[in-house]
Amino acid sequence: MVIFCFLWFTALYFLAFKISKDSDLLSPVKFISIKYALLNLPFILLICFTPQRFKTPILTVCKVTLNDAFLQYTKVQTVAFFSLLLGIYVYNRWKKIKPGWVEDTTVYNYKTLKLIAILFFATGLGAYSVFIYRIGGLYYLLTNLDNRIQMQSGQYILQLLNFFFIAILLFMLCIKLENKKWDKIIFVAALVTVCFIFSSFGARKNTLLLLIMVVVSYHYTIKKISFSTLNRPLIGFMAILLSVYILVIPVVRKKEEFSKLHTENADHYFNIYKLIYNVSYTYIDVFAANYFNEENAWHLSGITDPAKVFLTKGDKSGVPPIDEGAYFWNIVKHQKDYRPSTPRGELSAGSWPIENFGFGYANFLMPGIIIAFFLQGLCFSFFYSLLKNEIYNPVLLYGYVLVIFSFNFSNLRLVQVITTLPLALLCYTILYFLRQKRNK
Repeated sequence: MVIFCFLWFTALYFLAFKISKDSDLLSPVKFISIKYALLNLPFILLICFTPQRFKTPILTVCKVTLNDAFLQYTKVQTVAFFSLLLGIYVYNRWKKIKPGWVEDTTVYNYKTLKLIAILFFATGLGAYSVFIYRIGGLYYLLTNLDNRIQMQSGQYILQLLNFFFIAILLFMLCIKLENKKWDKIIFVAALVTVCFIFSSFGARKNTLLLLIMVVVSYHYTIKKISFSTLNRPLIGFMAILLSVYILVIPVVRKKEEFSKLHTENADHYFNIYKLIYNVSYTYIDVFAANYFNEENAWHLSGITDPAKVFLTKGDKSGVPPIDEGAYFWNIVKHQKDYRPSTPRGELSAGSWPIENFGFGYANFLMPGIIIAFFLQGLCFSFFYSLLKNEIYNPVLLYGYVLVIFSFNFSNLRLVQVITTLPLALLCYTILYFLRQKRNK
């Protein structure tokens, strides 16, 4: 059954990519086909050849065999993918969006744009410096990454680090405008600095998102990317570097694991199985598809949990977590049912991100999948339509990548949207008043 699952989704993603009428490699249908293929297929293939690598506690708590688990997952994921495509198609038909590129007549003053980029970068750097000062220095941060969640709690100034994303994309736009050697040097130096800052929190997601944004920005502002023009040796080298990075960060942020590196075989921490599990959330989707049913579905019972968290001052152990992934983690860990709004004090620390699949199925089963993915498809196409009209707008590039990789209807993601939106709107407003229209 697992091999059928792999072959089915390989064909499905390939056909979706080929059938798409849009020539743009990063249009929603093509983009999500590539994304799903990279995130889902390696994991499914891994389980095909090494079924013992699948997390046994998932099968135990769901009371299913591995083949039955993947059969159910295949059914639900197929409906989810078609619902996502339908949402994209309906929006495009509704707004009469044509495939292909749209001529962008937006131009910016080079000197002004570079000044804004430096100011945005300085704002992010200042916020990071304030955070480092508050906790007692960079050394303290790097040597206490196992307590990173506690150190960041209440540090709302860290929201300003989102300026880094826009700054990096602005530096790329400066290269597009003037193509100066110093701009390229500044861009590389800024990119390396921001990657270090994001990584210093013991997390990988922001760094990976930033690198994806750089690729997307290169595609839209510097040179169009296609499979025929890809530099395969460079892609291979970058893939190796990213693989090492993805594996290293979780080890570095845990003192006990990092200390064992000197005495244990490094293969225990750095291998293909660890890499795939670190990249893919497919096993979480398999769990969701098999665990929830009419009796234990959530029916949006935790929809008001974020408000409870923000309205409660002081000790928050009595309020539920914003991240519903904590329930997934605890269900599998303790082999018993947890659901919103269980107080976080009754839960073990840990989380499995539920994403759109987990949110839709945990709340309303198959109807939830259809609605959640259809709406997500509408959102993807909406942001892409905005981007097509302003290809050279870094804020819209930033928003498009975030939507494709991070947006769903779980409490955690909606709260992140609410906290990120004001900053994005501020940056967009600044660039709106700076831009000019090229005379045709």
